[in-house]
Amino acid sequence: MTNADMRVAEVRQFCELDDAGQQLIKAAMTQLQLSARAYHRILKLARTIADLAGVENIQSTHLAEALQSRPKGMMVSTRAKVFQHFNVALRSA
Repeated sequence: MTNADMRVAEVRQFCELDDAGQQLIKAAMTQLQLSARAYHRILKLARTIADLAGVENIQSTHLAEALQSRPKGMMVSTRAKVFQHFNVALRSA
């Protein structure tokens, strides 16, 4: 099974986030108004990025990279606010 094929149960099992990751995804969900479908897509992509990095656990940097791959149609100012929050959270982690 590939990461893209994961269902919700597998996402919960294989895409666990640490506290910093939880904060980042919560901020993104709120500020970018992400749907549940987008949430799962981002977690799957973060899992893939972590796998390519050879890391077992998804780190905040993997999650931030997955969030940056969102479609370009989003408002730039909203994206800037979210990534400003990410940078502050990553510095404190």
